[in-house]
Amino acid sequence: MNKQYALPLAAVLGGAAAFVLRLLQNQTGFEAETGLPIPGNLAGMSLVVLLAAAAGIMILLARQLPAEEEPVFPAEFAVESAGLLTLPVCGVFLIALSGAADLAEALGVLPELPQITRHSLYSILREGGMGFSSKGQALLGLLSLLSAGGLFLAAAACRKRPGTPSRALPSWALLLPVGTLVVRLVLTYRVDSVNPSLEMYYIELLALVFMTLAFYRLSSFAFEAGRSWLFGFYTGATVLLCTASLADGSAYLSSLLLQAGGAVTLMGFLLLRIAAGLAAEEDDGTIVGPAES
Repeated sequence: MNKQYALPLAAVLGGAAAFVLRLLQNQTGFEAETGLPIPGNLAGMSLVVLLAAAAGIMILLARQLPAEEEPVFPAEFAVESAGLLTLPVCGVFLIALSGAADLAEALGVLPELPQITRHSLYSILREGGMGFSSKGQALLGLLSLLSAGGLFLAAAACRKRPGTPSRALPSWALLLPVGTLVVRLVLTYRVDSVNPSLEMYYIELLALVFMTLAFYRLSSFAFEAGRSWLFGFYTGATVLLCTASLADGSAYLSSLLLQAGGAVTLMGFLLLRIAAGLAAEEDDGTIVGPAES
């Protein structure tokens, strides 16, 4: 396996470890009645150490990614194999489902799902009017669906056919997810900030922040300002944090689908970037190792 694939592998393995630690923290690190954190919880402290160590490791691994010849989209992500597009397309489908779930709940079609709610606090907040408003959730649903459409166009543009020039992609197609995530981050923080326990929701907020930054770094390729190592680092961190956040559950099905879909989509584009970079090095006869790329 090429060393450049070490970053996505580390993100997946780190995410699995973070998921287990977060699950243990949720079971043992909070008081059952109040939801307040229990000081000195081993799983909680181990998770913080893991996140810090993973950040350092992924920065080093991100430096191994292919250098940009022309940091533009979709040229730096174009591949001939249609199979490599499966992962980002699956992620886009999950983002579209997230938008549909938001719209369905805003319209009262989708019932509340208390079985996926961690602790009773989120249900209490929603009953007290501190959850997403119907209009806000409907807006999130529409934005998520538009984002999924733009990302689908982006994934389709990455299919390279011999003898056919790369299809141009409107820059707004990659900016839609960034705007959507900024809106969702603001509304999510509004709900979570009334919780006195930062340990209960910091993983979810970090996951949204890094997902926003990862999609922003992806969109920078559409403006000829892409940097593969920055995109790779933020993507790796997003995959790890979103996987850990899934252990928390959510009062909203759409949040779980968005976390999963965003992580899968970004991982798919990261793998496309690595594959396209390696193919370009082989064509140039310069594949001498990532340290020299």
